[in-house]
Amino acid sequence: MKISIITPTWNRCDSLARMIQSVEVQALRPFEHLVIDNLSTDETASVVSAYAARAPYSVIHLRNGDKGIYDAMNQGAAIAQGDALYFLNDDDSLFRPNSLALLSAALKLAPGGVAFGDVIVRDPTSRAERRRNHRQMNRLTLAEKSICQQATIYSRKAFDAVGFFDEGLKAAGDYDWMIRGLIGSRIPAIYLRAVVAVFASGGISSDPAQNEEFQAEMNLVTERHFTTGIRARALRYRRFWRKLPWGLSLCPGSEEADRLSVTTRTAFQNYLLPDPLALLDF
Repeated sequence: MKISIITPTWNRCDSLARMIQSVEVQALRPFEHLVIDNLSTDETASVVSAYAARAPYSVIHLRNGDKGIYDAMNQGAAIAQGDALYFLNDDDSLFRPNSLALLSAALKLAPGGVAFGDVIVRDPTSRAERRRNHRQMNRLTLAEKSICQQATIYSRKAFDAVGFFDEGLKAAGDYDWMIRGLIGSRIPAIYLRAVVAVFASGGISSDPAQNEEFQAEMNLVTERHFTTGIRARALRYRRFWRKLPWGLSLCPGSEEADRLSVTTRTAFQNYLLPDPLALLDF
């Protein structure tokens, strides 16, 4: 599988260098790494130039002005040559040297779809960490929360079928895409019960100072895709039913459409195994 990593960046040469290190140690090398640079004025060009000189794969440095992160991600997706796309921000990193290999193996189980794992959310100031998992992914959970972009690898076929990210959104474009993909297009997905990336908090999606703006955008996307009835059931499910085994089936008003084409796997070393605990989620 040829994986294209796409990294939007702007004036973060130090964190960009750390992110690059997490890619360089991967047991499975990417096919290419596209750095979409919003005309940085720091040492970004030097960092990428040195990276390109030593990398045993193609490193493409695209210096263009962009209209936001989803414009930059779309620019990368438009020129990427791989048959899988993985978006890794300049202040994030892959978790372990086998992260890309695990994501690739998971995606092979969902051809034409996506695969996603868990992430570690790290506060860049305090260095405090917490794990964010994506289990119990169904229509009701998707009406309540997003799947972290850093946790997700997209097949080229899925991206072509669902389309580009909505550039009118500032922080919820990947959430909007996932709803369009998993619900609108019913693409298949694999949930890998393993940490694959480290997500640095502090952006608009996690900065308390910008939380009100982010929540307003999330609500906008939710209202765009879900009826009032589904949102009400999603709230009841989150507050009570999802805490029970087979909670989705027990939740009043449960519908077959609530189930998505998501299969769970667990990682044992470099092997992916069926996860019998996933049965309890539905």
